[in-house]
Amino acid sequence: MYSLTAGGSYRERIDSSIKKLKNTKSDSTLSQSFYFIMTDSVFPDWMGTKWDFNGISNTPGKGMIACGYFVSTTLKHIGFNLNRYKLAQQGASTVVDVLCGENQMKSVTEADVIQKVKSRGNNRLYVVGLDYHVGFLAVENNIVYFIHSDYLNGMVVCEKASDSISFSSTNAYVYGELTNNQTLFTKWKSGIKIY
Repeated sequence: MYSLTAGGSYRERIDSSIKKLKNTKSDSTLSQSFYFIMTDSVFPDWMGTKWDFNGISNTPGKGMIACGYFVSTTLKHIGFNLNRYKLAQQGASTVVDVLCGENQMKSVTEADVIQKVKSRGNNRLYVVGLDYHVGFLAVENNIVYFIHSDYLNGMVVCEKASDSISFSSTNAYVYGELTNNQTLFTKWKSGIKIY
């Protein structure tokens, strides 16, 4: 993960990335660009930001952030038209439904989720909801990473999903792909309110 190194501040990198995304014509290029912007320009700055159940930070590395706010805030930062407060306060299954709609999937075992997302290929980003937790799954180099504001580690982390205690601490999973999600990207490009 985090294979690219970009200069400039967090906001400068994000603004530059949004401009590149808006000029992308090909759906597959848009999907890949979105993946790398999230994994190389957005997530790294948030690593180590402190977790708190009531955390609502809007700035990576400052204050505290809850799991739902980590998801809604990072997506808001790259230009999705959403109310980060209202979305973050929803149950994990609602967050996945809002972002992925009918393209969401469900599983009851950790191994099943990991196998399914790996089988769809590399450089793909998903949102995943657990019983009482929400975060992102990224597939890179045939490894599935769980990127989330972790209540166990007390901070935002990126860890192998198969090694994550937080990822396995649930009775069911609901998840959906953000990359290759043309309905979501159409809303993003048009500025249509998502939530």
